[in-house]
Amino acid sequence: MIERRRHPRVKVSQQALYFSDIYSRPMAATTVDLSVGGTRIETQYSLIVGERLEIFIAIRPHVIKCRGQVVHALDLPGKTPKAGVRFEGLSKRDRLYLEKYVSRVMKQEG
Repeated sequence: MIERRRHPRVKVSQQALYFSDIYSRPMAATTVDLSVGGTRIETQYSLIVGERLEIFIAIRPHVIKCRGQVVHALDLPGKTPKAGVRFEGLSKRDRLYLEKYVSRVMKQEG
């Protein structure tokens, strides 16, 4: 299998909150993995490919805030729904913080 990702991805469980362009109330999620380019989340609510989100990810002491788009979604009976979210409009500050965080996690795993 050929790796298609442009950014290193680490398996981490971080609390997240998102607002959808379809449903305006805040919804809780947990990251499954994370990179500078996006995240895979688990949530109690099904997401739809193409859905746009405003997402907040708590990586203490910082909170990453950006827009994102659902690029894949998996909702199987009896399983927690998961969705891949591509980040859009990540600030320079948040991008640098994420790069350092991912690098630190990779070193701890390595």
